[in-house]
Amino acid sequence: MSRKLSICSALSVCFAVGSSLPALADSESSQLFINNQKIIAQDSLQAQFILGGIALNNRDYEAAVAIFGDLLRKTNSPRVKLELARALFLARRFKEAQQVFQEVLSERNVPWAVQQNVRLYLDEIDGTLGFVKFGLSFVSDSNPRNFTSSKEVIITGQILNVVPPEDNREVRGLRYKMTTGKPFSDDGRMLGFFNLSFTDFEQSQFDRWTGDTGFIYAFESLPQLKSRTGIEYSEQGGTKQYDFPYTSLLYTPDPVQQFRLNHEFKIGRLHVPTAPHLDANNYTLSTNFTRPLESGVLVKGYLSIEKSSTKEDPHSYHGGSIGLGVDLPLSSFGFELSGSVGKRLFGGIDPFFGGKRDDTTKKYGLIVSNKNIQFFSFMPKVGVIYEQNDSSLDFFSYDKISFVFSLEE
Repeated sequence: MSRKLSICSALSVCFAVGSSLPALADSESSQLFINNQKIIAQDSLQAQFILGGIALNNRDYEAAVAIFGDLLRKTNSPRVKLELARALFLARRFKEAQQVFQEVLSERNVPWAVQQNVRLYLDEIDGTLGFVKFGLSFVSDSNPRNFTSSKEVIITGQILNVVPPEDNREVRGLRYKMTTGKPFSDDGRMLGFFNLSFTDFEQSQFDRWTGDTGFIYAFESLPQLKSRTGIEYSEQGGTKQYDFPYTSLLYTPDPVQQFRLNHEFKIGRLHVPTAPHLDANNYTLSTNFTRPLESGVLVKGYLSIEKSSTKEDPHSYHGGSIGLGVDLPLSSFGFELSGSVGKRLFGGIDPFFGGKRDDTTKKYGLIVSNKNIQFFSFMPKVGVIYEQNDSSLDFFSYDKISFVFSLEE
């Protein structure tokens, strides 16, 4: 019964997308008999496209590769090429999938949401085959110290006027970024990664290094499940901020009708040399998704819950966050709108500020790009991000605006 339902759902999807294929041959209508049900296709090419969709839906990926590969030789249709690339990806034939996905991106008049979704596939392929990518950004930050926006705060029961630090004014700088991955096994199941970012501001006390390095291992019996072990590191103004060794499990189910999900459970130990009372065991469970819509819009979102345990209750917290973004095409431009809200509830009364901390953080962003403008393999993007943190303890309330112009592969 479930197999019948899956086939029927596949047919409904295949007719929806298959109808967008141009009739490339004046053949008569074709009849398909599935579970004693007669399905009439417009022509033999559409019938073959439908069969490929059924094979994908039934996880018979090699059959789907054969069907779409033969259909591509007959039509050279970009739509068929996209389905062939997806079938190759799901069959874990990553080098072939990478080549076909890149051919899809080189086609003219490919919808913006499709382009963005293809780049997500290519990112996953890079994570298996290995890669080196570079990025360069011009950035500005209106509040580099995340200093309170309140005029008065209560400390040990006394109301005090706030005097902002003299250096806490808008800063501008360049951010250099490198991300790398290298397979350490012939089957690609073991991958080493190294990510590095350096932001060089006008005032050196705000210069910041961040790094993340480790290994990712894919289980042979369940390749959708991976383990990741690594360490994050941060330094600002020549002073170490923290290190964070961690391990996590990632699960990425096969995409269903272009709906992509990934889940991660992460455990780590935060070490803050300059503030040992903030050393903590951190636990995070997160889910991310992407979904291209028929209108050409790409929808992205995430949901996470977290818990941080320190030796002292006032600095321990639990909370969560949710975010949503839409990538809107308008002529040759792409407008990426995003918004998120996060909540952190702390565990005890802060002895210094005399209250229990409760934070709500909101972020809103707009990033603009043009699919027709590229410098070699780099795509320019320009954007603005607004961040606001409202805290029950005024000292931790702040807001800031950041501008960015980036070139990324």
